[in-house]
Amino acid sequence: MNEEIIIYVAGNPSLYPIEYYDPESESYQGVIPELLRRFSEQTGYDVRYYQAGEEDRRADLAEHQQVDLISGCPDYEEYDHVITQSVTVYETAVDGQEIDYRILFTDVAPPSFVSELTEFFWNTGQPERTGMLLKAAGEMPADHRPWTVIAALSAVVAVLAALLVVIIFRYRKRLKSLEDNRETDSVTGLGNIDYLERNYKTHVNDKNRILYHLIYFYLETARMERIGSHDEMNEFLKYTAVVMNEHIADTDILARVEGGFVVMKLSGEVEKSVQWAMPILERIRNFSRHYSKPFDSGAAVGIYPLKAEDWDLNDVLFNAGECARAACREGEDYKICTDEVIGVISEERRLQKDIGKAFEKEEFKLYIQFYVDTRNYQIVGGESLSRWEHPEKGFLMPGRFVSLMERQGIVAQLDYYCMEKSCQFLEELHTQGVDHFFMSCNFSRKTFADENFTARCREIIGKFQFPRELLILEMTESISVKDIAQVRRNVIEMKEFGVRVILDDFGEGFTSFYDLQDYPIDGLKLDKSLIDHMETDKGRAILNSMIQVGHKLGLTILAEGVELENQVRILKECGCDVIQGFHFHHPIPSQDARKKILEQFSDRIE
Repeated sequence: MNEEIIIYVAGNPSLYPIEYYDPESESYQGVIPELLRRFSEQTGYDVRYYQAGEEDRRADLAEHQQVDLISGCPDYEEYDHVITQSVTVYETAVDGQEIDYRILFTDVAPPSFVSELTEFFWNTGQPERTGMLLKAAGEMPADHRPWTVIAALSAVVAVLAALLVVIIFRYRKRLKSLEDNRETDSVTGLGNIDYLERNYKTHVNDKNRILYHLIYFYLETARMERIGSHDEMNEFLKYTAVVMNEHIADTDILARVEGGFVVMKLSGEVEKSVQWAMPILERIRNFSRHYSKPFDSGAAVGIYPLKAEDWDLNDVLFNAGECARAACREGEDYKICTDEVIGVISEERRLQKDIGKAFEKEEFKLYIQFYVDTRNYQIVGGESLSRWEHPEKGFLMPGRFVSLMERQGIVAQLDYYCMEKSCQFLEELHTQGVDHFFMSCNFSRKTFADENFTARCREIIGKFQFPRELLILEMTESISVKDIAQVRRNVIEMKEFGVRVILDDFGEGFTSFYDLQDYPIDGLKLDKSLIDHMETDKGRAILNSMIQVGHKLGLTILAEGVELENQVRILKECGCDVIQGFHFHHPIPSQDARKKILEQFSDRIE
């Protein structure tokens, strides 16, 4: 941290030995102050107790937004209206009832501080904090009278006994459930799918099955990784794991699965599960809103009430996950897996099974959306798109099948399929004398980063005869750090083969213009979000700067999603080279596109 930030804390003056005011040193002492001191030393935040004294002023200071933290809170409901989230310092039990001692973040706490302190407490384990508690109990303030000392020691012994019971119980439970590292998620430290399956078989049986709900928290992390980085996505996942851990009961089963987090909850009533899940969902979304690079995390929840016949966890998990994804697509907070919803999911699952046959029978058809030259609005190229002509369901748009392929991990097959059809299309034009029309093909980031990418592309392209520079490969702008070296090699090898490469969706993320020098690319395709906002002064300034810098680097600039006449005018004034959008052309079948191209290029055909 370059600049020191002062953080003010409203402390609990009488929560000995966890946190208390010491008149002799005129400061707060105990476990929480010590933890905050350590945090300050590690991060550079200047954490201070505000107006330290024997009077408990937490409620007043929080109400007037004078502090960032409210500390030492066993009962935090009274602060609900001024806090955003919290971190548990200790868990104990009194008269059989669990009590959490927490630190609460107020509305004025900096978001970066909230995430860093949360991670700090996550990395400081309960055993270490218990050791600090024992040490604090032994360092009794000198001016305490004997009766105060005895009372304090009695309280400490009671608290420690309760804490140790809870800690030992949970430690043994966690040790037993995660005894094999293969059951642990490497990012969050939670149990993974293997852990979930074992505990499902152990704890869910014919007698209690109908009382359980599987609650699936779906997180659209792919967008965050595009906007930020792989490390920032992992930070988000760790934060979510902390939040989930704070809310689960001993009877719950929590695990990290692909696509999000899952809780098997002994709930009984759907309404209770919804009420339990919504505050967690809100905290997850708040993290993304207050993040240093704000994004829509796309978080949503799917709730599956188990039935007596639900023995197969995989089916339950699939249905709950699909419900959560559907809620995310439709902008809803959650979906309940009713029979009707499951019917729709089953239909999609049947569609998923038809994909393999669809490739064999060439049911996926090539559609082309034209690009036009900004100078004269003549067609200069086209983007390869796919449509599915299903024998029973009819004409299907990509929204119906691409996400299914992504979940199956076979979207690369569609990428290569479309490229092959594009090459075939270019060869047909070449044989008819058209050598001035280019085709661009989209590739998922995962496909482009594969070490076999160039070999597979060369194999396909080598089957056809056409000028290689007429084929353009599009890749997404932001590449996770671990993939950069492989992507760079693939870009270089494909350009050596004569193919051009452009960055797709440029401007959606935060890649700097300096990074463009690391890739020997030929062009930039501006993201539609830039087009939608370019009529504002700020939006136009950003767009103009991107185009100018791109041209200085010798790149061709393409714009997508152009629908309005005013957008065309602004892009032309800014110097954009090529435009694509409904204002000029909608996607059409390849045979119709061929006719239109031959009509336009007839005067150039020898």
